Amino acid sequence: MPSLVKYENGIRVIDTERKTSLIADPTTIATAKKNTAAIITHAHTDHAIAFPNEGIKVYATKIASELFSTLTGKKSKNTFFMEYNKEIKIKEMNIEALPAGHLLGAAQILFKTEKKNILYTGDISFGKMKTVKEAKEPEEKIDILITEATYGKPDLYFEPREKVKMKIFNWIVEKIKENNLAVINVGNMGPAQEIIAYLNEMLEINIYCNKKTSRINEVYKKNGVKLKYKKIEEIEEKIDPKNSLILLSRGEKKIPEKIIKEKIKVKRAIVTGQAARFNYTSFEKAFPFSMHANAKEIEEYAKKIKPNKIYTLYGFESELAAYLRKKINVDARPLKIANEKIHIEEFF
Repeated sequence: MPSLVKYENGIRVIDTERKTSLIADPTTIATAKKNTAAIITHAHTDHAIAFPNEGIKVYATKIASELFSTLTGKKSKNTFFMEYNKEIKIKEMNIEALPAGHLLGAAQILFKTEKKNILYTGDISFGKMKTVKEAKEPEEKIDILITEATYGKPDLYFEPREKVKMKIFNWIVEKIKENNLAVINVGNMGPAQEIIAYLNEMLEINIYCNKKTSRINEVYKKNGVKLKYKKIEEIEEKIDPKNSLILLSRGEKKIPEKIIKEKIKVKRAIVTGQAARFNYTSFEKAFPFSMHANAKEIEEYAKKIKPNKIYTLYGFESELAAYLRKKINVDARPLKIANEKIHIEEFF
């Protein structure tokens, strides 16, 4: 068999004829070191563990490297930069990075082995957004598609992202009219910048961000994304609820002290794709906004690129594989168990 795809603490693509082994988004350093090189699709830390280890040859977009360093304080080492839509050669295998939406600098990776084209989406989102390039379909015929399944359960309902952003806008305006200070918890890398860019166009308001989000905002601005915001530590006078919005990290519970001491009425909302799954009763409002694709979006993408086989991973992988088998009649199965177990349908 000239090429193999395996899950080994990361997505491992092996070209057996040309004796090259690459691993995408490795989750352990030990696994990464067993391969010719590691490919990192984007800067979120659950995908980017290989960046700061100089014993591993790493390939990623330059922006992904910048964001990782900004987020963690760790510098990427032994990293070679990829550009979108430009093929590069790693030992004996050609790869190409394609826009993936999701996050600034996020890439799908197209592996071109001796006999097969294998596309790994990484974390991906579809449709036009204000802060990231729209995910691009490959020009080549795809033999194997490997896709994330974070929200791959087909009964998880997501409204169009523009509609959810409008609901966030309406909620903020409502709080302003009530003379309440709006506070929103949101993912500080990716969703926060998309919400800021949207609100900048819709509303003249001071958007105050915590330190971590502000640092990431600066990387976005450096790379051409227009964002207008202020830092929470820059609040000097009494904050005006009618002209202010506070953005905190998704898991941040405490309101900054300088806001609390002014005894302003605060109303809180959370922005997360997990709101499609869970009730967030400690918040007044939960908005199911995600920069991950849902099952329907992945189905439409698969219809366009027509792969011969699909592997799913990360999240609702079994549910998404079953959904794709039913909807588009393709051989789809979870990557982690593809070589270990058979599906229940195969008994009948």
